[in-house]
Amino acid sequence: MVELIEKATQELKPDTAQFKVLAFLAFRGACLPGAISEDTGIAPGTVRPALRSLLDKGYVRQQEDGTYRSAIPFTDFVSYVFSKK
Repeated sequence: MVELIEKATQELKPDTAQFKVLAFLAFRGACLPGAISEDTGIAPGTVRPALRSLLDKGYVRQQEDGTYRSAIPFTDFVSYVFSKK
């Protein structure tokens, strides 16, 4: 798990849609793209490509019901980010 978190935090910059979507999913849990857009204020046309990229990188998983879930638990994500400061 640590390797996945390290890769994500090195690859994704905090000001990008991918980082924001991943952090949102890690915190919130499984969500549909429309709900991600609505809750974060990120345009749907930005959320969907971000999800595809995150899915390709293995940072999120798509479930049978169409929702997406972070492959990195929120507590692990936050603990890692704060341990690096």
